[in-house]
Amino acid sequence: MTLNKEELIGVIESIAKKLIDSEKILTELDSHIGDADCGAGIKRGFEAVLSELGELRNYDTPDIFKKVGFTLASTIGGTSGAMLGTGFIETGKSLSNATDISMKTIATALEDAITVIKRRGGNTEVGDKTLVDALQPAIESIKASAEGGEQNIVSILERACAAAREGSDHTVDMIARKGRASYLGDRSKGHRDPGSAYITLMFEAALERIKTSGNT
Repeated sequence: MTLNKEELIGVIESIAKKLIDSEKILTELDSHIGDADCGAGIKRGFEAVLSELGELRNYDTPDIFKKVGFTLASTIGGTSGAMLGTGFIETGKSLSNATDISMKTIATALEDAITVIKRRGGNTEVGDKTLVDALQPAIESIKASAEGGEQNIVSILERACAAAREGSDHTVDMIARKGRASYLGDRSKGHRDPGSAYITLMFEAALERIKTSGNT
């Protein structure tokens, strides 16, 4: 099972629209443990991505990821811009070495990307109350599905969404150990990490798009 370029662009469009629509949700989450600017930054970044959808059709798949990453890094700003930009750019770099774009190669590329994300975040790990708490379980789920021979992309993404959602849920009871939220100490407990929330939304948007496209 492979993902072609038009399907990828459709997924990116779905992600962008969902995150733009989620501005208020992300702002509310960030108001408790951050600067309340997460929603605005994410909206700004993905509006820029939407404006470039036509241009993306001129790129091959690895370069689509890299182009989206550079756009997000330059428009969102702050930690979210750096981490999301890094994620897309490093995924694209890894896919440049792949002979096909399958869920196995995507899983490998995502693993490569999160390694760099974690390093750039100060050696962030699951449990630090960051986007990694949702992203790592989702990637591990995709890898397990692909290595287990699962061919249905909807099933793969449904499991990844569930893993991301569970990881994000766990951040509510965590005390932040990274980023601005860590300055709050125990007061960061009881609030969902906004980064983990938008990662979950991204996987949900990808699933919604694949379901409507009929690619299983």
